[in-house]
Amino acid sequence: MWSRGRCQFRFPLLLLALVAGGLFAPDAHGADAEGQPPTIRVGALKFGSVNWELDVMARHGFDRANGFVLKTVDFAGKDGADVALQGGAVDIIMTDWLWVAKRRAAGGDFTFSAHSHVTGGLMVRKDAGIAGIADLKGKKLGIGGGPADKSWIILRAFAQKTAGFDPASASTPVFAAPPLLNETMRRGDIPAAINFWQYNARLDSDKFVELIKVEDMLPSVGLPADMPLLGWVFSARWAKDNPALVKGYLAAASAARKILADSPSEWQAIRKLTGAADDATLEKLRAAYRRGIIAKEGATPEDLARDAQRMIALLTSLGDKADAPPGGAVPAGTFFAGS
Repeated sequence: MWSRGRCQFRFPLLLLALVAGGLFAPDAHGADAEGQPPTIRVGALKFGSVNWELDVMARHGFDRANGFVLKTVDFAGKDGADVALQGGAVDIIMTDWLWVAKRRAAGGDFTFSAHSHVTGGLMVRKDAGIAGIADLKGKKLGIGGGPADKSWIILRAFAQKTAGFDPASASTPVFAAPPLLNETMRRGDIPAAINFWQYNARLDSDKFVELIKVEDMLPSVGLPADMPLLGWVFSARWAKDNPALVKGYLAAASAARKILADSPSEWQAIRKLTGAADDATLEKLRAAYRRGIIAKEGATPEDLARDAQRMIALLTSLGDKADAPPGGAVPAGTFFAGS
């Protein structure tokens, strides 16, 4: 899902903390020993699913095969990775195109190469008596993020379009961090919740069912089901100066993703990273991961920008103007031409 905390005054504090911690100290990046391939530094959340692909990339040597050495830089939170990219401490992070669009509108030069589309879903307790969207009226509804979470926005638009009500007012929204929301669901305190795919996969299928997937709601609100949301994000200037490195990285990432999509045995190799408690959970994680892989390859930056513009119109129509880029338009260059 697409939510993120945003407190502008925290940026200087985060930057100061990163400098004090040595993250912005001189690095071997760009100064590799003769004969050694250059390093690409990728910022990732320490316990995030991006690390699964990075682990596969390194173990199978896809980095060196594509002309670079992967260096993963771990962060405890999303803000840290964002700040590190803006400060030049890492070369690439995984984030959504809205983050890119907002920063390009403010004068930044980041660009987005599509990786996956949204795969969250609305989970309900089987004993809650919720058979359809209309049954959410009058009930508590968990959201794995904040009021600007994109899956929540889509659910609101879908409910208005198909059932004639807005869950923001007709239900009782409960916003919580994804793992806390799962625990609340297990206790029975909330009968339904919309959450990230990797947390939905961890709920017991004997007690919970996915009522509807976010990607199944998208066509009803005028958006393609496989619209990319998350992607590899980097400086357009860095990409222009290092075209072979960018091409090599995207090729290595694609190879890692293909192995995870095609090889069940590879999931045993990353089992510890996923935190799956049993084989059934691991298989559900694999299935949800495969759902998020973008099948519609070959979309041009112009195609993606048109879809993105429709998403921004949806956000602003439901009052989420703060999450849209200034002016409400997708800036040119938001989507990487070399994807």
